Amino acid sequence: MEKSLTKAFVIIRENKQVFKMKGTLKVCLFINVSDISLKLFNDHKFKKKYKAIVYESTQSKISITEYLEKFNIRRIILETSNITHLHKDIANEIVAARNNGITVYDAHEFYEHINKRIPLVRLQNEYLVDDIFSIGQKQEKLNFKRSIDILVSLILIPFVIPLILLGFLLVKFTSKGSVLFSQERIGKNSKPFTIYKIRTMVSKHSGDFTAKNDQRVNGVGRFLRLTKIDELPQLWNILKGEMSLIGPRPERPHFVKISNEENAMFDLRHLVKPGVTGWAQVNLPKATPENNLEKLEYDLYYIKNYSVLFDIIIVFNTLKVIFTLNSN
Repeated sequence: MEKSLTKAFVIIRENKQVFKMKGTLKVCLFINVSDISLKLFNDHKFKKKYKAIVYESTQSKISITEYLEKFNIRRIILETSNITHLHKDIANEIVAARNNGITVYDAHEFYEHINKRIPLVRLQNEYLVDDIFSIGQKQEKLNFKRSIDILVSLILIPFVIPLILLGFLLVKFTSKGSVLFSQERIGKNSKPFTIYKIRTMVSKHSGDFTAKNDQRVNGVGRFLRLTKIDELPQLWNILKGEMSLIGPRPERPHFVKISNEENAMFDLRHLVKPGVTGWAQVNLPKATPENNLEKLEYDLYYIKNYSVLFDIIIVFNTLKVIFTLNSN
């Protein structure tokens, strides 16, 4: 039995990129493996804190209890999407482990716990469709969110107006063209609206995504972007009810169409009003178009787990991004 256990352990250690020990890692027992588990194994946040041991419920000759005792495991991650049912002996062992203080996670739940975002592979599994489609249905929370948006916006007006005027003056004296920039974006329920910002680019440009060291950014545009002063005119969008302080960033219709073609679940981010800042922005402050689907994972996690406390956390993280001058 000891020999079999060692052999199983050697097999799962062969992928050194996933299972290499660094310092004190928390050992997890993965019962069965699917796409979500593989996605997690390659995630840097997981590899930094955890080590995985894989248990195949249909093949292993070693009991779960033996694994738990041998490697002092305190977490079980269960994946059942690839099998029709768990053998009663395995189910009984999991229940016993739970009663002994072992934490048991669903694989998708554990991914969310580690990364604070919803994995897109979750959206490809039919048995999870109802769970995903149900996010954002607690409208009473969203109604309260609107009250907070109005109250905070009114409080901010005396502080925001001088900064907006400063931004207007800087743009006026350093580049030609209008100081105010407006553009059509997609808002809640996929309805278009006009967003307002202080212009940070030259008056005429291609309209593509901003690139690193983009030559289209005008003289003071980089400063306005780093300090987020260029976003302050969106306070008007908030007061009009088109945006919220916190939420997924609104995209242009053209890019929404492309993103919907890449992943049909992209439109779920339009269940709530777009925001001036959001969970995706503070986690991926330097995101590129290639990060769109990763941003979607963060946006869906925010919609699913919205709370006033969550918004406060995002505000503090946004201030951290601003003060460390990380541009988006």
